[in-house]
Amino acid sequence: MKVDVVCVGDPFLDLIFRGLPSFPVPGEERLATDLVVVPGGMANVAYALGRLELAAVVCAPMGQDPAGRLLAGLMADAGITWVGRVTDATPVTVALPADGDRALVTLMPAPTVDAETLVGITTRAIVVDLPSAGQLPVLPSPTRVYAVVGDPEVAMLTGRLPADLDDIHALVLNRREVVGLTGRSDVVSAARHLADLGTTVVVTRGSEGAIAVEPDGRIVEVAARIAEVADPTGAGDLFAAAYVWADLAGHDLEERLRLAASYASLSLERPTDRQKGITLREFRALMPA
Repeated sequence: MKVDVVCVGDPFLDLIFRGLPSFPVPGEERLATDLVVVPGGMANVAYALGRLELAAVVCAPMGQDPAGRLLAGLMADAGITWVGRVTDATPVTVALPADGDRALVTLMPAPTVDAETLVGITTRAIVVDLPSAGQLPVLPSPTRVYAVVGDPEVAMLTGRLPADLDDIHALVLNRREVVGLTGRSDVVSAARHLADLGTTVVVTRGSEGAIAVEPDGRIVEVAARIAEVADPTGAGDLFAAAYVWADLAGHDLEERLRLAASYASLSLERPTDRQKGITLREFRALMPA
């Protein structure tokens, strides 16, 4: 198999309860207006890459439990190719969007890399959860590795960061994650600390835009596009996918950040009960000249 990007990490079965006026407090029951059931996690990244006209697949163990069977059908319906060995359990996330943010509850097995399947795929780039990056087999040059994290991965890595990140082309995360990984309250200082390990660190900052710090200390910032977003679930996945797309297309760092931030915002603004991610044609039409 030959593709542009392999997304190495679990797809999730996402249960998104929309229309909550606010987050429930302990002991309280709130009524949502609707429930959206879609693939999430690395499936979001692969789907958005496909919408940006890159051939992408998800390489991860395939759960044979009821959640896994449902997820496999949803991914097939969305046109997302999923390859990997058979396993027992499937990651599931419940998302509660409210107040312009979202709360998440997730059940997930420990992240693993299906190296046997991965070595049979020829690819230009890999997107991988940071804790699993060290499990990747030896990759042919010039394959680029982009790492991402979430709150569970931050918990795994806190106080146990790799000695270096030289093999990572870029690390993409949000401000809560970069602070959690480093223990530094200042986002720029935290990003510098990670960049000193040998990789470009890209941090999304919500309404404050995005920032990138390169290993040589150079800092690039872009402002956020003003967006009306009812459900921000998947924002980081959309940003990561668009950043990879822009990088593979040869754009400079500032343009990568601008394109990634714009793609995430524009995709989130588009109402949908399915996967999020506008097409490349739609994206180009919506972007200012």
